[in-house]
Order: sequence, then structure tokens, then C-alpha cells
Amino acid sequence: MSRRYLSQALHEYPSLRVEDASEGAQHVLQECLEQHDGILTLPHRYAGRTFCKPGKRLRLRKSDYWPDYMGGTGLDELWMLCTTPIVTGVIDQRTGEKPFREGESHVVTASDTLVSLQELILAAPELVIGPKVADFSRRTFGYPTWPIVSKKFDNENPIPHHLHWMKWEVYDINEWDNPGINPSHYYTTAMGLYPGVTRDDLLRCMRSFGKGDYNGVRYLSPHTLMRLGYGFTMPNGVLHAPTGLCTHELHVLMDEHFLAEDRTLDGRISADVAFLACREQDYPAAYRGDWEHLVNKLDFAANQDPNFVRDHMLPPIPAPSFSGDGATGTWIVYGDFLGEQKCSILRLTLEPGASIKLPLETPAMFFINSGKGKVGKLQVKLHQSMQLGKLYPEIGFITQAAVDAGVVVSNKTGDKPLVLTLDFPQFAHSVTPGLSA
Repeated sequence: MSRRYLSQALHEYPSLRVEDASEGAQHVLQECLEQHDGILTLPHRYAGRTFCKPGKRLRLRKSDYWPDYMGGTGLDELWMLCTTPIVTGVIDQRTGEKPFREGESHVVTASDTLVSLQELILAAPELVIGPKVADFSRRTFGYPTWPIVSKKFDNENPIPHHLHWMKWEVYDINEWDNPGINPSHYYTTAMGLYPGVTRDDLLRCMRSFGKGDYNGVRYLSPHTLMRLGYGFTMPNGVLHAPTGLCTHELHVLMDEHFLAEDRTLDGRISADVAFLACREQDYPAAYRGDWEHLVNKLDFAANQDPNFVRDHMLPPIPAPSFSGDGATGTWIVYGDFLGEQKCSILRLTLEPGASIKLPLETPAMFFINSGKGKVGKLQVKLHQSMQLGKLYPEIGFITQAAVDAGVVVSNKTGDKPLVLTLDFPQFAHSVTPGLSA
């Protein structure tokens, strides 16, 4: 079958052709599955937020954090697995439009072309994401897709105080993404509201949005030190201003937010930008700028929960089924969240010479934190000073085809530990990690 290619390119890879898999995707999928026995290689997808500055810990070459076509916006996010459009407000100066398929995951083919992961999922859902995940996504979104997003955000300063009307998220702040950070650091995240804050207090802040030096909304929030190596769960509807540390994040498949403060260390924020990523079904455009409506919509009970940090910060715990013979598995995010098994994050460390067959029940996304080794037949290695336009084997997707065949991770060639992180979707485990059977 002849291959067809789109006229557009991904902004990071202008010289790599993007396959048109809207028809004949089965053939392309089969080629990708055969390349590494069901392990798909995912290219790095970078994005920038107009209201943030890069923290420069995504291991890019320094000059590549500020592409000349981004209109002055720097790259501060790495979208590792995402099958839905994202909302940044950035315009690609080369096209005059938002970047083509911004943030959306693609798969590297054997001929170094790129093909949409979502198109491959639609071609054979049960083969790529498996029957359990396919059924869940059909019930939840109306079509088969990967139901969570895996990304990293890396900012020089805290992200503006904001909330998500519907999007829950979880965090993994680790030493590999933040080299040289002293455990006795002062990196804090503002969360929720102090117990004594009233609706009138918050309304005064919001009514002053854009009218003075600063609307002061973050003064109403307690600030929590974020512990390296710990997980954290952030429910939707709770105000938060994530700290200026590089953070691995999982969240439900959507990209929406409201920005609550009008000024940060990175500059001023207009009301238009504050509401830019609000979806119509969550916060109708007719109410944008109606601060009383916004304050009344806020869940004060959730924002003023006195046990919020205690209930949402997760110390790492052993993962016995992913451990043994030189392999050590550790759960970073686990347990139930908002009443059910939302997602989980596993850190896997293999000493030199070690290998382990992964006890997987569903597909999973993975990326490398340190060292080099193999996941199935895919060789992975951590890189430094990466360049836009080049491909690096650091991020992968374990398909259902690979799960059925069995996936072995090995560190046979490295002289130091191989460290990987695995991200699992909703209901990936028959027994929820961290809970008794």
C-alpha cells in the first residue's frame, strides 16, 4: 500500500513527514508493532505557556528553549503522552496559526516518519490500548483513546494560581528531574484557601483583577513545601499554584483551566488569558468577568479542607510485584483518589546486570529517568542537551500486544542503575496499589 503524508509538520520536527493514517492505518500499525515487538517509540512533544518562563530542566540544548518561531514564548512543558488537543494560546510565527497537533502524541515508524498515536488506537483499539482501557474510554469519552495525559511542566517560577473545573491531576516531583535540589529547599505550592477566608475576601480579590498592582489572591492560600520523591494528588476545583520545580504530572484526558491571579513573577495576566482555556461546558463564556458567579461556583469546602495536605501527599511505598533480583519497584502515586482508582505512577530501578518481566495487566506509558537499557526490544538511553528536530529513544508506549507477549526490562549494558517511570491509566490494576486485596 502506498503511503500518504500530510502537508503540515509538527513544530519540533519540521523535516519529518507526518503520515496520513486516516485510511490504511492497520498497515502502518502493524509495521510499528513489529519494529520493537509491540513497544512504540514516542517523540518528545514540547509546548510553551505565554504566562510562564522555562526552568530549563527538560534537558534541551539551551538555545532550543526559546524557538524563534514561538513569538517570545519559551518551551516549559514536555507532553509525553496525550491524544487530545492542548490549549496554550501560542501562535507559530511560521504559519500564523497554533502549532499543528500541538502536544499530541505521535509514534516513530521504522522509516523515521511520524504517525498519530490516536489514529493507530482507532485502527485497532483492543490491540493498542487493550479491551479494558478501550471499554473504559468508550464509556467515558464516547470513543476509544488513552484516557490520561502524561507530561512534565518545568517553570522558573511558580505557575499562576489557578484551578481546573473538571480536570484532576497527580504529581511526581523527583530528584532526576530536579538535579542539585537540596532536600531542605523552599519550593512551595499554594493550595486552596485558609480556613478563615470568606467569599467576600475572595470576591474582593477577583473584582480587583487587572485594576491594580496585584489582585492578591495567593495571599489567601496556605503554601506547602513539596517533598522530592513523594507523590501528590490534586482534585479538580481546588486553587493551586504549582512550585517552580520540574514536575511529572498525570491528569485526565482534557486541557482546561482558569487563572485566578493577574500578576506573577513572569508578568501580567489579562482577563482574556485567564479564561482562555475554560471550556464552554465547564464555565460558559457569558459568565467570564462575572466575578460573583465565579466565587459562588467555587467549592469552599474542598478548598478549606484542614486535612488537605495530609490526605493528598503520598510517601513512596514498595511495589513487591515489580521487585526482585536487582530490580526495585516503588509506587509514587497509588491508592484511590476521588473515590476510585484514577491512575498510578511506578518508579522501577534496575541495577547493572538485572532484568525483570513486568507483571502488567494493561498497557502503560514509560520514560527513562537515568541510565540506559532495554524495554522489550527497544533500546532506551537518557540524553542531555537534546536538539529540536532530532529523535531520542526515551519515551515509549507498551501496547496490549506487548503485554500479551510479555515485556522484559533489562539493564545488561549499563554500568549504573537504569531508572524508569511507568504511568498507568484508570483501573489498570485488579488490586489497587497501596490498598489491601
